[in-house]
Amino acid sequence: MKAGSSSIETGGDRWIARGYDLKTLISQIYDVDARRINFGDVGSGDARYDVAVMLSREVDEDVMQRMLEQALVRRFRLAITPENRAMDVYVLTAPNGPGAELKRHGDTAKLVSDDAGSDDVGQITYFGKACSGISSGGIAASAGSIGEFRRTLEPDLDRLLVDETGLKGSYDFKIGNYANENELFKLMQQQLGIVVTPAQRQVTVLTVKPAENGRELQAGLD
Repeated sequence: MKAGSSSIETGGDRWIARGYDLKTLISQIYDVDARRINFGDVGSGDARYDVAVMLSREVDEDVMQRMLEQALVRRFRLAITPENRAMDVYVLTAPNGPGAELKRHGDTAKLVSDDAGSDDVGQITYFGKACSGISSGGIAASAGSIGEFRRTLEPDLDRLLVDETGLKGSYDFKIGNYANENELFKLMQQQLGIVVTPAQRQVTVLTVKPAENGRELQAGLD
């Protein structure tokens, strides 16, 4: 592949990543923002890898993720453990409950991109999203939980997001076009009743170290 390029191919019986550095591989496999990974002196930060897991039968996403995590720590002899760390974040709150445009939905949601072509009921879709991620033609959600909304927004922002809204279940909503973070946050407050405030919080991160005595450890991140 060309220098700097990467790709991921997924399916029920395969997971193939090409051209990723180790930190980004961990981020992809554990499905967390790279800023939630405390990456110590583990291998070369410039080295890039191709990883392929091919199975004889299809498995669900949870089983595939566990297999990828186990393969990762064995192959690179890693100890991956959760730790709390104080970080500057954006905190999501809903002081007056759901806003007028935040409609409850009873189904479980799944995040998809605007070009995924999924027939699933639950989805969060960007319209005309800029490469920078800071501007978009709008966002529409069907059966999207606030936690999933947080996770899909987080990589595009200059801080991590912490959900303290207390809003449970799934929702349908739409947000109009925005050109920057401030416009997005204003729309979230006006339409969804969700207030975004800069703050500092204890955040759970994955700390990655070389495994000791040949023993590989792994842990999930909520």
